[in-house]
Amino acid sequence: MITVSVISREELGLVDKFYGKVGYRGGVSKADVTLVAKTNGELVGAVRLCEEEGGIVLRGMHVMPAFQRRGVGSMLLARCIPYLNLAAAYCLPYEHLVQFYGQAGFQVAKQGGLPPHLEERMARYVSSGQLVLAMWRPSLNRSLRRTAFGSS
Repeated sequence: MITVSVISREELGLVDKFYGKVGYRGGVSKADVTLVAKTNGELVGAVRLCEEEGGIVLRGMHVMPAFQRRGVGSMLLARCIPYLNLAAAYCLPYEHLVQFYGQAGFQVAKQGGLPPHLEERMARYVSSGQLVLAMWRPSLNRSLRRTAFGSS
């Protein structure tokens, strides 16, 4: 059975090791909300929600290859939605994942429709040859922001 939960700050080292296994170099931060998928105590998926310049950025969504196409990513994404509702949210996924992120209400962003820091990040990804695009979703409820990320 696969469970999805927010990982404690004390356990972030486990996520860092997981990211190393899947080749993600974005790291982890105590300031982020980090959700993990586990089965039999083993970490099989992770995603970070980062508050960046007044918005929320979904980053580092990864699932171990042996658990891909089994709904683990969708479970993680579904657990992100309450946090994504707190502010305008963004992600910079691979082009083939548009439909996947659409499950959470993300839509392809218009050119120039990102905050400047994400436009810069996007340009770096594209210039390095990554086939990514920008997606966003509007805020649905700002009133809970203090409880999720500790500030407003």
